[in-house]
Amino acid sequence: MRGRMGFSIILTSAFLVAGCTDDAVTSNPKSENKKVTVSNQKTDENQIMNHDQFEQLFSHMNEHLKIDQFQLKASTRGSDFTIIDKELSFGKRKWLTVDGTSDGASTQESLYFEDKKQTTQLSVHFAYTDHYIGEDMIQYSSSSGYDKMNQKLANQSDLILISYRNLVISVQQNKLSKVDPKTTKLAVEQVIKELGQLNIH
Repeated sequence: MRGRMGFSIILTSAFLVAGCTDDAVTSNPKSENKKVTVSNQKTDENQIMNHDQFEQLFSHMNEHLKIDQFQLKASTRGSDFTIIDKELSFGKRKWLTVDGTSDGASTQESLYFEDKKQTTQLSVHFAYTDHYIGEDMIQYSSSSGYDKMNQKLANQSDLILISYRNLVISVQQNKLSKVDPKTTKLAVEQVIKELGQLNIH
């Protein structure tokens, strides 16, 4: 019995020592991680839209985005520059343009829709960044339901943020009475549908 236990301990120790060498622990996982990182970087670089493509996307949306029961009332298509306090951009720029100067191309565009009664507005904002974000819903913000807040005021606004490649797209509903969240969701669905129709190179 003691001979077998001694042999088992020696055999187990040999496996543990052999299994704990650097080659056994690190060789396979390192190569797998490198492959994943490299492929993700290639995908990200291919998905980033340049500013000309961003303007083509906005032009397409300006012409083709339709939201049931709403009419396009205003658009920022054309020259549009916004000056900001530099601190609001973490010290990066004074103008919301690609290079941060007044001579650069704008990094934001907007579409404004209203219903026929002009009691509800939908604002669709497109913001250009130089970093790949992906395609997802970023935030669905609704301030209704918090007891200590003015519910009448809280119920007059609804906001959804989505990302598309390196763009941030927000859809905001403002209403004279209580907002209908379905309206905001419908607008986002229409934006996503039009993004699927893009043919930008």
